[in-house]
Amino acid sequence: MQIICDRCHQTGEFDPYIFRCACGGAWEPVESLLFDPASIDPAYSSVWRYRDPMGLAEIREPLSLGAGWTPLVDVPWGDMHTSFKLEYMAPSGSFKDRGTEVEANFLAAMGIRDVVEDSSGNAGASLAAYAARTGLHAAIYAPDSASPAKLAQIEVYGAELRRIPGPRSEATRAVLQAVEAGAVYASHAYNPAYLLGQQTFAWELWEQLGGDAPDVLVIPVGQGGLLLGAWLGFRRLLQAGLIARLPRLYAAQPEILAPIVHAFNAGAEEIEEITPTGKSLAEGLAIVKPVRGRRILQALHESGGAGLTVSEAQIGAAYYQLAENGLFAEPSSAAAAAALPQVRQLAGKNAKIIVALTGSGLKSPLEN
Repeated sequence: MQIICDRCHQTGEFDPYIFRCACGGAWEPVESLLFDPASIDPAYSSVWRYRDPMGLAEIREPLSLGAGWTPLVDVPWGDMHTSFKLEYMAPSGSFKDRGTEVEANFLAAMGIRDVVEDSSGNAGASLAAYAARTGLHAAIYAPDSASPAKLAQIEVYGAELRRIPGPRSEATRAVLQAVEAGAVYASHAYNPAYLLGQQTFAWELWEQLGGDAPDVLVIPVGQGGLLLGAWLGFRRLLQAGLIARLPRLYAAQPEILAPIVHAFNAGAEEIEEITPTGKSLAEGLAIVKPVRGRRILQALHESGGAGLTVSEAQIGAAYYQLAENGLFAEPSSAAAAAALPQVRQLAGKNAKIIVALTGSGLKSPLEN
């Protein structure tokens, strides 16, 4: 896979033992292919229908769990035209599966057998599932305060769970020590194959909307993999002349931990690490400094979107409002729904709005 550094723009061939550029930047897949609708493989109703647009034609027989082609459901939400993309209807219950299915197959095809990852739950559960499917041995570093359901899910797939005391950032510090000792970092934050898999979200939406893009896309953001995948995927469609404009991207974050929103509102080009003021219901968004911060800010600016914060009370209220409409999403997903009143003010009530519901409510249910 040809890659480029998102910071210094160095290019090369991806080596899984070198998870980031020497400058500290994150690798991205080089955008070398014009998106051709004729290359979509209708034999697949998963991310692999876009195998050729992803540039992964050499993976002819992927070991799949069926990630992708999630439902798009219209739901009344006040006076807004709103649809919800049910990414929680994924094999392991979260949007992470789009990226992980591609990443795990890519690493297995390269002959990799042992991988490590750090996660607050969903990424670890996703990698554990795909490690079981593709024959990888995975060690997952997770904060011991993570959702018990997510930790149990990691273990049931047979992955090695390493519980790390302290905040989410301590799990990252621990896994990087393992990487320095020679482990392959199958990171949802850094791996370019994972980011490539997330681009299928945009292409799938484009197909589901009859060859069009929504006006607005609202996504709960921690590391920002889905938001960046959507942005890069829609850029490919725009470059191919298949859509007229990018959807406006809105990144939803909890007020008590919103590094992206703070940087966006300050007009910064980089995201600085911040200290949370408490523990949010949206535990999956507890990232103090996203790895691809510069690119997240670029995506928000280029699309005409913004970063939005929501309170804990708003997250809780949106969680139950979603459930009242038959949508059982985890609180981290509900953060995006909670931002909808702000989105209406910015985009207007007639805008075609799509909200990504990224994780199942079974992952970390709230108590009544």
